[in-house]
Amino acid sequence: MGRPDVDFDGRVAQPSIPPINNVISTPSLNGETISMDPKTMSAVRAGNVNYLRDNYSYVRLAPRLVTNHGNTMLHLAASSGHASLVRYLINQCPSLLMKSNLMDEVVLHVAARTGHLDVMLNLVDFIIEISRNAVGVAKRIYFAKNKNQDTALHVALKEKHMLVASYLVSTEKDLSFVANSDGFSPLYLAIEAGQADLVTAMCHQSSDLRSKVGGRSIVHAALKAKRKDILTALLRKDASLIDLRDEGRTCLSFGASIGYYEGICYLLDKYLDMVYLSDDDGLFPIHMAAKYGHVKILEEILKRCPEALELLDKDGQNVLHVAARNGKLEPIKFILRIYKDKNKKKLVNEQDVDGNTPLHLATKNWHPKVVSMLTWDNRVDLTKTNNKGFTALDVAEDNIVSNYVFHQRLTWLALRSGGTPRSPTTNDRRIIMKLADGGRYKDQVNTLLLVATLVATMTFTAGLTLPGGYNGSAPNLGMAVLTKKTAFQVFLVCDTLAMYSSIIIIVALLWAQLGDISIILKAFYMALPFLGLALTSMSIAFMAGTYAAVSHVPLLGCFVLGIGVIFLLVLLLFLVPYVAPIGNIQSFLGHLLYYPYFLRLLAAGDNNSNND
Repeated sequence: MGRPDVDFDGRVAQPSIPPINNVISTPSLNGETISMDPKTMSAVRAGNVNYLRDNYSYVRLAPRLVTNHGNTMLHLAASSGHASLVRYLINQCPSLLMKSNLMDEVVLHVAARTGHLDVMLNLVDFIIEISRNAVGVAKRIYFAKNKNQDTALHVALKEKHMLVASYLVSTEKDLSFVANSDGFSPLYLAIEAGQADLVTAMCHQSSDLRSKVGGRSIVHAALKAKRKDILTALLRKDASLIDLRDEGRTCLSFGASIGYYEGICYLLDKYLDMVYLSDDDGLFPIHMAAKYGHVKILEEILKRCPEALELLDKDGQNVLHVAARNGKLEPIKFILRIYKDKNKKKLVNEQDVDGNTPLHLATKNWHPKVVSMLTWDNRVDLTKTNNKGFTALDVAEDNIVSNYVFHQRLTWLALRSGGTPRSPTTNDRRIIMKLADGGRYKDQVNTLLLVATLVATMTFTAGLTLPGGYNGSAPNLGMAVLTKKTAFQVFLVCDTLAMYSSIIIIVALLWAQLGDISIILKAFYMALPFLGLALTSMSIAFMAGTYAAVSHVPLLGCFVLGIGVIFLLVLLLFLVPYVAPIGNIQSFLGHLLYYPYFLRLLAAGDNNSNND
């Protein structure tokens, strides 16, 4: 079989093109694939045209010769950027243009992925030439999709090969609007990448973008890219694009959720009525701004539409409900700050379809910072109950787990320190059994017993080996040397408190060994405050005793006191949420416990793991 002439320096050699009707037909040698030998594979990757000319039988078998990834010689030549070899192969075996590998990629995909523009130019030249007489051939090649339903244009855009993408756009006008399996059209990808010139070229391919665009909304893509210029151009081209939704979200809601301030301001100026258009899940743009904590966008919406504050979602929740449920402190602060009049008291105490107020929802989702702020706001009605008859404290105690989850404990303590009551119908016994469920208290009782024993041992030893020692002469024989020093007196008092507190804990927990769940819980919760007192007193005793022993060196004494105070505060931050009493906290005690709790809350942060 003779070899047709190939122009290796120019574009496709016209005389070598086979009959048009056989361009993409399967050759007569079609059958099972043959594994490409390593020598041929290396020659193709090296762009060695002479090797194929000298071994022309390989060219005749080209449609069947594949690598273990299903790539033909044309795939390999295109991926390596050998334009001359690509021209040779497609002239000898045009059916290779539609031959796909294991990923369903034709050679156009490979050229787009590797970004070899000269290869793409030659492939497109050949496609144009054969399509003059073979109707539909070019469409089949250009619109070929891989396993992800990506065309070659998708691939070029994903790989950021914009020159190749621009060339494909100019070649096939409808290619820009084909959606892949994820719903992304090439136009969407170009907008998302911020390629304004390419987007303009794509948009010029159609006079009616709304009818052409398939899959995901291109206006959402412009908002996601935060490109106001592209957003403006799209809506000027076709204003009806503003009505498109993406995953049920309106354009304004999506912009509010991602916090794109400039884009939101533009949309509010042009399409203010969208403020009152809800998403498919019933949320309005103001709810989305609150849900994701974008205060500036919330402010812009309320500046233009103050009445949007009253909008409710499908669950009957207002903007404060949404912010509280998702633990967004700043939007709540903003709303409570700018709406101080008594008329807004209804907003902060408004109930959803389940009767939950914002405080209930913040409690249920364990957001201690939000709960703390709401409980100390005098407009919040702490006695409000939901449809189950639960106050916020009842909600916390009904949902809290028996083992210690720290944000749950912080949330519960915020309610207690803020004076939140239980409902009159709450059964304390029910709460105790709820907390005791699972029998986890046995190990905790044993742990407390061990800690109390260690504290008692250390404080007993410290009480007999006083800092500074004892007098060895009359008239104060056997008396402590540092008795008259204030620091020593503090040491002795605190050591005594720690000693007796630990003994009380030990005795109380001995009762817990009897096994009755009521006794276990009562002993456990009685022991917790004494444990806090014992550990705190022991720490103060050590600090005071050390200071008394070195106070004759002022600098060293100040250093000991400074380190002691710092670590005592850290101890309180971790200890107070653990040992706070579970019984009713009176108002003055609530204020007293609030300050160490607040410092611990600042250090621990908030819990945002439950956001929708």
